Amino acid sequence: MDSTYSIQLDLKGDRLQSNDDNPLFRVDETSDLPIWAQLRNRFAYLIRTGFFKPGEQLPSVRSIAAEAKINYNTVTKAYRDLELSGLAVSARGRGMFVQRNISSEESEEDAIDALLENCIRQYRSKGMTYREARERMLSIIDELERKARKAKEEKSEYGIVQ
Repeated sequence: MDSTYSIQLDLKGDRLQSNDDNPLFRVDETSDLPIWAQLRNRFAYLIRTGFFKPGEQLPSVRSIAAEAKINYNTVTKAYRDLELSGLAVSARGRGMFVQRNISSEESEEDAIDALLENCIRQYRSKGMTYREARERMLSIIDELERKARKAKEEKSEYGIVQ
C-alpha cells in the first residue's frame, strides 16, 4: 500500500490541492516504526524546517487520514505526540496549530533531542522515576553497542573490515 498525503504549492507558495507527485507524507511499509510515529516524525521535520510556519494551522486529522488512507486514530495519536513534545498546540474546535515559539533553525540534533525528551516523558507517564528511565535508556544503549560489536566481529570473521 502506497499511502500519501501531499500539498501542491503554486508559484507564490500558496497551498493548493493534494498531489501524489509530491507527497507530504508517505507510509513506509518496510519501516519497523509504527505509522503514527512515521507521521509524527515527518510533521516534526516539516515544522522544524519551516515548511509549516509558527502559528500556522496543520492539515485536519480527517483530511490526512482520508488522503493517506490511514486510520483517524493513527493521525490523532501522531498529533497528540506533536503536542506533548511542544511542537504543536490544539485549539478546541479549530484544529492543530504549530507552536508559535518554534525556531525553524534548530539542528537535526535538536529534533532528535526532542524525540528523546518525549521518550523520557512517556517513561515518566508510565510511573518510572528519572533514575529508572535513565537506567532503561542506558541498558538499551549497552545492547545496541553489544550488537554493533557482534556485527563487527562477524564481519571480521568473513574478512570484511570497516
